[in-house]
Amino acid sequence: MIFLFTAPGRIQFPDDEIVYQTTASLCERGSLAISGIPKRTGEPKGRPSGTFGWAPGPDGQRYGFFGHALSIVAAPMYALAWSTTDVVPDSWTHAVRSDHFVFHRRGHKADWTRLVVSLTNPIVTAAAACGLAVWLSLLGFGRRASLATGALYAFGTFAWAYSRTFLSEPLSALTLIATAALIADAHRRRRDGREAARSLWIAGALAGASLHVHVLNVVALPCFLGYALAPALRSRRLTADDRRGLIGALALAGVFIALLLLGHYLRFGSPFETGRFGHYSRFVWPWKGLVAQLIAPGRSFFLYAPAVVVGLVALPRARRRVPDALWFALAMIALRWIFISCRSDWYGGWAVGPRYLVPVVPFALLPLAQALAELPRARPARRAWIGGGLAVSVAASAYLGFYSIFEWMWRVSLNPAFNNDSFMDASHWRPLASPYAGFYTLKPDMLSLGAQRLAEFGHGSLRLVFLAIAALGVVALATLLWELARDDERAVAGDAVDEPRAPPPQR
Repeated sequence: MIFLFTAPGRIQFPDDEIVYQTTASLCERGSLAISGIPKRTGEPKGRPSGTFGWAPGPDGQRYGFFGHALSIVAAPMYALAWSTTDVVPDSWTHAVRSDHFVFHRRGHKADWTRLVVSLTNPIVTAAAACGLAVWLSLLGFGRRASLATGALYAFGTFAWAYSRTFLSEPLSALTLIATAALIADAHRRRRDGREAARSLWIAGALAGASLHVHVLNVVALPCFLGYALAPALRSRRLTADDRRGLIGALALAGVFIALLLLGHYLRFGSPFETGRFGHYSRFVWPWKGLVAQLIAPGRSFFLYAPAVVVGLVALPRARRRVPDALWFALAMIALRWIFISCRSDWYGGWAVGPRYLVPVVPFALLPLAQALAELPRARPARRAWIGGGLAVSVAASAYLGFYSIFEWMWRVSLNPAFNNDSFMDASHWRPLASPYAGFYTLKPDMLSLGAQRLAEFGHGSLRLVFLAIAALGVVALATLLWELARDDERAVAGDAVDEPRAPPPQR
């Protein structure tokens, strides 16, 4: 509900517009072909204007080169917008700030469908937070620690800022954490002597489907395989159920990978061509990206996911409690960090923080779950550090979630103070070019504030919608606080909960 209040209600980036056009084409014509953006937006230097985000196919049509899973997930939102276009008041689309750059010809239908479709990621981000809580619960953390960590992913990291976009990173986070939860469920079933193959099958299918969200998710596949095999490797025994589950998972993942390659072939003429044709990035030495994503004021993972920093105090105890899960999480983070640092576009364009690391933020919060599980028995100094750090994390993330990074980056690009640097280098390294330094100079960019302004001019119907959302939010908050107050935590230190017991004998 909070994400809906801070959503801008518009398409902010040219990437978003291409994905939106694919959604519209799928819903209206059952096709992936799009028209593109009829003006210069994100084209690299030397590329013709109006060519961003798509490539011509062998059939002469234009196809977006972003993953299509988000367009499919957003299809119900588009259908909702399409069916209500003639019902909602024309004034509602005027709640969106009109002083921003837009990528389409303005009109009630065009604005309304984009407004509704742009609200997909608030739902997806909330689902990813729930997925994180489920994974932690399956690892043996109690209700309180699991729910609190899920909430802090949503409100204590730059996941909040990305809920405002129509970029693919929130959906990548959801598919990756859901796959991890399914593998953890298989581990638990194996320990309890129950059939685990089905959980692995679904995990394999979802891991393969994650490539349709963003092809970069391919680097997660070996990590998932290692995580799935960890109990069998430790016990040095692969049961019949293990073999059935792993074979099925690999087969289903392979089906989705084959579909991805087929889609590339049909649209761009080669199964290994994503449609970028090398125009948008290239392989480079990784040193700059590796360092920048650690310490650069505009790109540091720790600056833009401060709740992760708070949880580091419990990293050694998390390693003892859930070793398999922790090594898996570290592998997910490290492999993605290294791979994207080898690409010239490692920073992800006009984005808040290290954009391509957003999908692994849930895994980086695993130590925080351990810290929160220990909190009731912690010393006062530690409780003060954790409580104060998390309060700062939420405040910083809310600050990033109220404003438009596109508007800020536009200002940075025009600021003469940064003329001695390349524009993007300034956004990485110059402290005064970071969102933290400049967002307060902007006007908040939220649809809910636009609804309030409409009400002041006598159009109060959209404000009533937000009041209803607020009421539901109060109920949801009360439910969350009730669940957090329930004292059902398991042992704080305990044995490693992902240590497998000996499986029952197979007949």
